[in-house]
Amino acid sequence: MSVKPGTALGLLALAFLSLLGLGIFGFASGWGRAREPVIPYNQAAKSLPVLQALARDHVRFLRVQDWCRAYVDARERRANELRETCTLGDGFERFDDASEQRYRELSDRLDALPYDVDWVQISYRPDGGIRAAQLSVDGINKFKRDTLVYDPGYTLPEDRPGETVHVRIDADWYYRWDDWL
Repeated sequence: MSVKPGTALGLLALAFLSLLGLGIFGFASGWGRAREPVIPYNQAAKSLPVLQALARDHVRFLRVQDWCRAYVDARERRANELRETCTLGDGFERFDDASEQRYRELSDRLDALPYDVDWVQISYRPDGGIRAAQLSVDGINKFKRDTLVYDPGYTLPEDRPGETVHVRIDADWYYRWDDWL
């Protein structure tokens, strides 16, 4: 039995599209998605000296992604991109030579972290000490976010099944995993 060339090509295309559809469905429905933290979050406390170094300059926000570089400190709000997806707020100005140098000095401090991060956000008590901080850990899966949270004396937030998981690390640190799908 012979198959016409056009029919064979059509059947092959149909088989390919069927497999592609199953793959997309599997990805979207979570097959193979990590259910547990995938970073060694037990090293979180090693991040505190870096946070303290940033706090000496009253850094509130520092983003170090290839598509967005930004910082907020006691003096200014600067970024290479003025889109809100980069800055997470208004009132930023584009880098000039001095602020570009300032950014490099601040971002170099992150080299001492036990993790690669996308951004750091710090809030302060009225006396100037660190109240809380978040470190968004750079992960492979861009549909989830691994975040280390420094919040001395915290109460562990409730999980939202399938969306957000919180894991106690110690009295000052916890880990948060957010799924964006």
